[in-house]
Amino acid sequence: MGYVFEFDDALRYNDWFTSEPGRTAAAIEQDLLQRVWAPTGPQSVLEVGCGTGLFLEWFIRMGHQVTGLEPSPYMLNVARRQVPARVVLDRGYAEHLPYEDNAFDTVALITALEFADDPRLALHEALRVARRQVLLGIFNKYSVATWQHCWRRLWKPSIYTHAQFFSIVQLRHMVIEALTGAVPIRWRTCFLFPLSWLRYLHSIERSRFLHRLPFGHFIGMRIDLRYPMRTAQLPLLYEIPSGVGQTHLRTLSWRGRGREGRNHSSLRSSN
Repeated sequence: MGYVFEFDDALRYNDWFTSEPGRTAAAIEQDLLQRVWAPTGPQSVLEVGCGTGLFLEWFIRMGHQVTGLEPSPYMLNVARRQVPARVVLDRGYAEHLPYEDNAFDTVALITALEFADDPRLALHEALRVARRQVLLGIFNKYSVATWQHCWRRLWKPSIYTHAQFFSIVQLRHMVIEALTGAVPIRWRTCFLFPLSWLRYLHSIERSRFLHRLPFGHFIGMRIDLRYPMRTAQLPLLYEIPSGVGQTHLRTLSWRGRGREGRNHSSLRSSN
């Protein structure tokens, strides 16, 4: 089940993103995810761990048909007040998604995998429900901001006490393990510097060059559910039969054993 946000958590989360520097941080995260995801048109999107609806609103502004799933009833109550009534909001857990296989074009987990009890199972469920892509927004294990959170939680409890952090390499291995094979993956990061500096460095944090570095606090990753295809080569083996008369080629491939084989047999019998 993982950590379920309480009432006070929901208030702090919503207050942070509706004030500075949280508002600017959310805008930078959304720009990064848009660049990584790059959808070609409107999609059906499921956001797992939708929280108070911050990213649901972002998906709606881009014209997507969205569904939100969240385990915290307090988060859902805030989300219902902030997103249009047409948006479907379900209560549930990332490890057990109540949807059919390939039910959505894209499944997004934005700062949600960190709080899952079983992140591998949650990722496996997202890959099962997605038809085209899975979009991840993850706190980077190897960033300055993460180290600050880990240091502070030694004496000051916070929601990050319940979080697990991941590196890009770990996420790649989790995807390969879940799919038993490699698929195309695209990633970028942002917040290379402490978030307390965002007021002065917000222009630098939008740099596409810095986004290519693997040490930003926020990882945006797109997983394409397309497998590399290789054409199966059929054996083209022939043998020349001995005998008097015309020589005919007889295929040893599994194809043509029927009609072609009968044709060759009739020709031999006529000779």
